[in-house]
Amino acid sequence: MADIHARHDHIGHAWPAFEVLVERTMALNFARGLDETRPVYLERDAAVAAGFRDVLTLPTFPIAMSTERVDLIFAMLELLRLDPARILHASQRFVHHQPICVGDLLTGRKRVVSIADRKGGALTFVDTVIEYRDAAGALVCEDHCSLVHRNP
Repeated sequence: MADIHARHDHIGHAWPAFEVLVERTMALNFARGLDETRPVYLERDAAVAAGFRDVLTLPTFPIAMSTERVDLIFAMLELLRLDPARILHASQRFVHHQPICVGDLLTGRKRVVSIADRKGGALTFVDTVIEYRDAAGALVCEDHCSLVHRNP
């Protein structure tokens, strides 16, 4: 295993951008899976009447978008030389700058925000963010994720 302090050299590392099309079936299945009943999350007409472009996605929907790119998780683990068997999910949060609706084509880009060793080097915390932007480049949503690695 590489020196855990060498991981800090990767703060700021970003992976190539990728596109995400917010598909109707995926958004509706996500809403139904969480027992959502509000019409703006299920019916186009209700969402448009409320001022949205199409069906609105739930605030936690970006987790579904990020799971489409699970390869980025493995790329990060490889880059930082982290053992997947020693990883724990610490937290997830979303910062919305504008609504995400069905039919939106977003560009996502994942980067390492911070790496911190704790408990005398026994634990390494890795914080990442995926920034989703619209076609004009405006920030739509930030998907922040924190992982903990139990070092040997």
